[in-house]
Amino acid sequence: MEKIKVSDYEAVLATVAKYTDACKEGRSEIMKPALTDNALMYGYLNGEYYHGSIEALYGAVDAFGPAPETKARVDVLSIEGTAAVARVTLEDWHGLAFTDFHSLIKEDGDWKILAKVFHQY
Repeated sequence: MEKIKVSDYEAVLATVAKYTDACKEGRSEIMKPALTDNALMYGYLNGEYYHGSIEALYGAVDAFGPAPETKARVDVLSIEGTAAVARVTLEDWHGLAFTDFHSLIKEDGDWKILAKVFHQY
């Protein structure tokens, strides 16, 4: 079994940073390269269960616009070969707070987010 390289941690962090940067800047095109074309998300939004395409997130990021006051923290929880999980904590994104768990896959040498499970506080 090959050990995980620091470069993989750095690449996972850089991939997820595209997500957090897009949330802060209010521009979904920043995050789109970090996600697979068929990425999904699941969670409770304002008490209602949501599941489906990541396209809804793109629309929300663009509609809400910039949120420069947003604070974000990314923790890489695990990397195993070509699979990874990262936890994203967002505070004060337009007055909302979330914890996300992003599942990533290494696809053709690049890390991509393929699913997001979230909790809204």
